[in-house]
Amino acid sequence: MPTEHVLTMLRATPPRRAVTTLLSMPKDRVVRLLAAMDGRLLARLLLAADPDRRAGLLRHLDDGRLGAELALLPMIEAAAVLAALPAERARQQLGRISPEYLGVLLDILPAAQRRRLVAVLDPGRAADLRRVCFERAVIESLGRTAAALRWLPDDPGCNLLAAVFQRLFGVALCYVDEGPLGCGPVVRARQVFADQRVDGVLIVTNAAPDGSVADLVGCAPQDDLKALVATWESGDNGGVLGRALVRLAG
Repeated sequence: MPTEHVLTMLRATPPRRAVTTLLSMPKDRVVRLLAAMDGRLLARLLLAADPDRRAGLLRHLDDGRLGAELALLPMIEAAAVLAALPAERARQQLGRISPEYLGVLLDILPAAQRRRLVAVLDPGRAADLRRVCFERAVIESLGRTAAALRWLPDDPGCNLLAAVFQRLFGVALCYVDEGPLGCGPVVRARQVFADQRVDGVLIVTNAAPDGSVADLVGCAPQDDLKALVATWESGDNGGVLGRALVRLAG
């Protein structure tokens, strides 16, 4: 039977039975059929298969092909397939995804599947994900204040301009994965906004500032840029950041 006819038959067959039918064929035939499948059919079979049959299908798919097909799927379907993969295969695929996209993808999964994928992330990727989630939560919280926000143009960091009370302020988001906030992020935030004609800089962090930071914030000399550090956690409401902007403006 021609390959396209077999694929049509597999599409019309209940997916669990289609998996059994496919894997009962000779190995070279399975390889040809998988090579000709679109991502939708492939995802349908992977999700329907039990762990042993799913492993059998995956043995015929390298990470490049699997990643290419997942990239073409709607996000919710791609997320479901990722959550069904064995840990090592899931880790390989997650390593191909940007932290920003990964954060959105994980958000749409049920809690149990989300925890499973987070658990298989490489430690470095997990830290990136925590940073992205912090930055997104801060931006959402700032969006609930009276500030009008826009990204700082041509800037590779997570820095924004906030218009408050007809004045312009810089906002630097500084996530720290472990330990306190040191001087480095504060110095960099000042440098980023030095030429932006802002009236001050708000540094939003998840960490407590260490003692050395106190010398760089507060009421600076007249020729310097006033700065304020606000420690914020995802459970905090928008009022925390709103009050910090008011203090900076005052």
